[in-house]
This record gives sequence, structure tokens and C-alpha cells, in this order.
Amino acid sequence: MTEEQRDCQDKATRTDHVCSGYVTGRESHAGTGTIIYRCAAGHRAAEEWHEQHLQRYPDSPIPPAWFDPTAAGERWNDED
Repeated sequence: MTEEQRDCQDKATRTDHVCSGYVTGRESHAGTGTIIYRCAAGHRAAEEWHEQHLQRYPDSPIPPAWFDPTAAGERWNDED
């Protein structure tokens, strides 16, 4: 099976990486099953961004200390 060459989908987007390496597809971090095509540097940058996102917005029922539900009438989880 031959796969056509694709462009890195992170080119000129939210990460400041310089494209390098072969473009490959991997599932998105969102868990939707969508395949995102990035160069090696783009995959690394996306992984770093995802880790930073998880640190700031943990997948936990307990909100972090900085979360203020009165700021915009938001909830940390659906049970609140």
C-alpha cells in the first residue's frame, strides 16, 4: 500500500515548531479517533502541549485551586 505524501497539519498553527521529519498520521489527543497528520516535530510539539494542558486542566472531579465557579457561572464537572 502506498500512502500519498501529506503536509503537516500543524504548519503555522498553535505550536511554534519548525517542521521536520516525515509526515505521519496519529490519533488526536481528544480521543475522537480522528487521524492528525504531522511531521515528527509537530507530533512532539503536540505531545508537549497536551501534557501542559493536562497539568492546567486535570481530568479530576476536584477542581484546581485557581478555578472560580462564580467567575462566569461555569462548573468544573457535570455533577456540580
